[in-house]
Amino acid sequence: MSALPIISPPLARVREKDRDAEWVTTLAAAPEEIKNTVGAIVAAHRADMADEFYAAMLGDPSARRFLDNETVHTRLHASLQRWMDTLFGGTHDQAKVMAALQRQVGEVHARAEIPVQLVSRGMRLLKTRLFDHLVRSSLNRADLVVAVEYISSLMDLAFAEMSSAYVRSHEEGARTDEMFRMITAGQNMALERQRQLAALTDWENSVLRAFVTRADMLNILPLRASAFGLWMQHKGPLLFEEAAELASIAEHIDRLDSTLLPLVAHELEQKTDLTELGLPAVVRELLSTLEESKYLVNVLFDRLTDLEAGRDVLTQLYNRRFLQTIMRRAMKLALRHENSYAVLMLDVDHFKRVNDLHGHDMGDRVLQHVAALMLSHARASDFFFRYGGEEFLAVLNEVNQEQALMVAEKIRRRIEAADIGLGDGKTLRVTISIGVAMHDGHPDFQRLIVRADEALYQAKQGGRNQVVLSGLSQPLALADA
Repeated sequence: MSALPIISPPLARVREKDRDAEWVTTLAAAPEEIKNTVGAIVAAHRADMADEFYAAMLGDPSARRFLDNETVHTRLHASLQRWMDTLFGGTHDQAKVMAALQRQVGEVHARAEIPVQLVSRGMRLLKTRLFDHLVRSSLNRADLVVAVEYISSLMDLAFAEMSSAYVRSHEEGARTDEMFRMITAGQNMALERQRQLAALTDWENSVLRAFVTRADMLNILPLRASAFGLWMQHKGPLLFEEAAELASIAEHIDRLDSTLLPLVAHELEQKTDLTELGLPAVVRELLSTLEESKYLVNVLFDRLTDLEAGRDVLTQLYNRRFLQTIMRRAMKLALRHENSYAVLMLDVDHFKRVNDLHGHDMGDRVLQHVAALMLSHARASDFFFRYGGEEFLAVLNEVNQEQALMVAEKIRRRIEAADIGLGDGKTLRVTISIGVAMHDGHPDFQRLIVRADEALYQAKQGGRNQVVLSGLSQPLALADA
């Protein structure tokens, strides 16, 4: 058994395939008459069940903060009805699509940090209401039992998919949060690499010293209990997530502790003349395994070179991987202090033309120029990200709509007015389009990003070099910011 158990993404995919097969079996086994009856009950009573669902949930103080919002209530009321239609209206050849939908719902719950027990309570409530309607249907006793089993199986499968996706998404978020905390605390990745390689070398030297001096090797700590081993168990998975190299290092640690170290100790016991000892094959194998472990550690840290203390190498803005961490924090603070925050989606206009006319080096310089101007006008509470390509994202904390629009317009005007040197005394100017979305109380921050992106699209379609607020079809005309 590996000393550091790792669940790899391929294993997660295997489990999803197993659950997909359960969906196929459940949907294929149910008689068409039963499925049609249940589908008709859902179609006839879904609106009333949605009303009862939210009435019951809003009576729970722990659920109220997720649902006590008019926008949320309106959207989720309709979403719940569509979810019931999809769950009880699908066929066995749609099983994968149905399972994927439940996983998507679970990911949304994780982003909004909706407790699993609330989801479980809601599922029980819906199941009970469906059973009530079933009892009043025309089904005979035998068919009623089959219908109950069909409903229970589908809803249990749906909850299992949601919960699995929730846990996976929540764990990934926790790892990213921890990594962000380490980076923002000023942790130097180059220094950390050297520290861990040195710890591994220290353990290697302790084994060699004990072997050469004929010391009692039972006093040597297992590698798993050494400074390196403890770091790999508790910090490494947070830093490197589910990298395949982690599993390989875990296997090496297990082999070194359970097999090679005892064999080295046994070899030492069998020798009396150390002048003729040399390095037995088992010692050479131990050293080789340690060298392979060092190589894998270097590979892992090499993967982090693009972080540059948590920032995009080219622009020095935050990496996109930390966006969820910042968005979750912004949402929590907004709910706790009853204030608002905004997301800005920014895109350099006609960026492909810059690359085509002036080359990719100039394109990189434009991105650096835009990023530097954004940072120069940022408040202490604002976060800027390189979202991808020529697209950027900003999270503005504790702003109302007017303040968010003023920040966006100020950035747009400063970039429009700034010259970028081309060399030989020539300059270039670029413009940006900006979409702005204000937090409206919805607990899923991904929806806020989508709204900002939609507003950016409107700005692009409307002629570029403008700011568009989500929900408005026209660009904003603001006083000079």
